[in-house]
Amino acid sequence: MTVKGKAPNKWLVVLMANLVFIGVVGMPFTAMPVLFSSVTRELQLSLAYVGMIWGALPLGMALCSILGGLLGDRFDLRKVIGFGSFVIALASGLRGVSGGPVTLIIFMFLSGAALSIVIPNLPKIVGLFFPPRQRGLAFGMVNSGFNLGSILATALGATFILPLVGSWRNVIFFYSAICVVLGIIWLLVMKKGKSGQAIAGTSTTEREVPFRETLATIVRVKELWLLVITNFGVVGSYIALMGYIPVYLENAGVMKITGDTISSTIFMAGIIGAIALPTLSDRIGTRKLVLITCAAVTGMSTYLLSISGTMLFWLLIPLIGIAAMGFITLSLTMPLEMRGVGPIYGASAVGLVVAGQNVGGFLFPIIGGNLAEINQVWPFIFWAIIIFAAVIGLFLMRETGHKVKG
Repeated sequence: MTVKGKAPNKWLVVLMANLVFIGVVGMPFTAMPVLFSSVTRELQLSLAYVGMIWGALPLGMALCSILGGLLGDRFDLRKVIGFGSFVIALASGLRGVSGGPVTLIIFMFLSGAALSIVIPNLPKIVGLFFPPRQRGLAFGMVNSGFNLGSILATALGATFILPLVGSWRNVIFFYSAICVVLGIIWLLVMKKGKSGQAIAGTSTTEREVPFRETLATIVRVKELWLLVITNFGVVGSYIALMGYIPVYLENAGVMKITGDTISSTIFMAGIIGAIALPTLSDRIGTRKLVLITCAAVTGMSTYLLSISGTMLFWLLIPLIGIAAMGFITLSLTMPLEMRGVGPIYGASAVGLVVAGQNVGGFLFPIIGGNLAEINQVWPFIFWAIIIFAAVIGLFLMRETGHKVKG
């Protein structure tokens, strides 16, 4: 536990934020895809309904992420993250009492809204402690926690935890208990530093900003809107893909345990992408080139899923995980480096990017689910086209990397 009035060590911040990403974000976010077969049997869901249920979570995030960021910029973001963990526990747990598809859709929406309280604020707290030359690495280490949590939820949720606790509903309650425990630990460890603490690598001090000032500032940043549009296509398609792969593999005749293992490789490989690619970006001093490469690899690999046998999924799914998580990590780092934003308004700017990601994450599973009713490979083709179209926005962006920024 840190001493009262003294800022915690920056690597302790990374560790704590990583734990929050594992148990408070990653596990509740990705809990449902591997449970969909059990949920479908009990609630008699069609593929279109599965798409709507999965899309409801990012819809909640899309509508509430900006508010979550505003809360972090306006109030003590350490408390916002801690108490947000309890809200996630409650909202996520409600999914376990769903009586039908409609109530499950509503509770998935509330889960997404709750997640939006925490996700935009974790990049900001890293940005307060790390200078630009270390920021990609630091947030990559933090963001890898999402993948670790997703691995646990995807690989163990249906094949280990469900038999242990008895039902898919109890799996959801188990994840909620983890959120509560981690929220308590966060609040105990992450004491607020002294007032006016300097932001690493700058002469600016941390301050709490009124909502109106924050909104008036970030809406004028053109580069931020280009990043939002690009994330709408690339990350929105990736979110849709995450939910669809377990269902697709099961319908293709792949054994459940094998399909879940293949699905989990997207998160295992994502740990590499979340750390290695931002670190490479830090080293070469450019964000834009790495982002474009990540998006191109994600789009091409997604298309190849439509023309490949399931054996090639063992290669393509991890490749998507590496590229997509590198893209996401850099996308959530860049707003803190943009002119007119920085760490002061960083949580709200990141919230806007997260909102863009999840507008796509809401729309594309629904479209993909309906396409799958006609042909099960069409969703892959659709998402690949969207990703390639979104890359155009990256070419119009100004570089934020420390070597070529200007």
